[in-house]
Amino acid sequence: MKTNFSDVDSFLVWLYLTIDNMNTQTELALYTERFSNNCVPHFTDTELFTCAIFTEMLGCHSKKSGYDYIKRNYQSWFPSLTVYEVYSRKLNKFQEALAYIYKVICDRYFPYNGREVVIDTAPIVVCKQQHSAKSKTGKPLVNKGYCASKKMYYNGVKLQVMAQLRNNILPFPFDYEIESASVHDLTIAKQSLSDYQDIDVYADKAYCDETYKQDLFEYNDINLITPIKKKKGGNELTLFQKCFNYLHSSKRQPIENLFGWIDKKTDIENANRVRSIDGLLYHVNVKMVAALLWLIVKF
Repeated sequence: MKTNFSDVDSFLVWLYLTIDNMNTQTELALYTERFSNNCVPHFTDTELFTCAIFTEMLGCHSKKSGYDYIKRNYQSWFPSLTVYEVYSRKLNKFQEALAYIYKVICDRYFPYNGREVVIDTAPIVVCKQQHSAKSKTGKPLVNKGYCASKKMYYNGVKLQVMAQLRNNILPFPFDYEIESASVHDLTIAKQSLSDYQDIDVYADKAYCDETYKQDLFEYNDINLITPIKKKKGGNELTLFQKCFNYLHSSKRQPIENLFGWIDKKTDIENANRVRSIDGLLYHVNVKMVAALLWLIVKF
């Protein structure tokens, strides 16, 4: 169920109070803890995260455009707004705090309680293949990879999302991981799925590994469901196998829709503006928080 707001300003107030509440009642403050004389900045961390998330949701997909929007329209709301260079540096430095905010919002407004889950990856492109030879951005996290669904080589990272299926609505992304583009989808899944139990996970052919499926079911009670692959040089799939693959594909289609919707809302797959690992992680984390809030609120 969405939380409705009458206008943008009322949502901004709600967002500020929500993050301020996290600072006092959760471990969020640990991600921004300072051991210096400037441990209580005039422009607070609550204001910093509020501005970043709020402007991302309004379609300002870069830190600079978001900063300019706040300075132009909400300067009186944030009188201690710092200069852009400090604003940008702090957001990059505290990018892990945004990932933590994502988890807290998930737990508070949509705690994971279902059994049917879909899992897949999407490319976060730092630069296209033709420019990748000279690119040094985000090394060593950023490297070359191939996206089969888009049939393209790229330089960047992979975003793996686990989402809970819902009837006639976009699945809810309750967890995500960021890894190098060259890392296989199954390798990422082995890390993320180890934290869960008693679920059915629908995945594509990249996750086919019968030995791992058996171990996952035995130790975590997780049923990893993948399409039936035709063996090399083997017979054509039977009618039953084709029907199974068709039903499996219909279960996985929502996560393709989810990735398309997130990219449309946040332009998450385009990371050609980033210049560092922290900048790249901020790019992904703030956009995932914004997408999550779009699924929860309406204004």
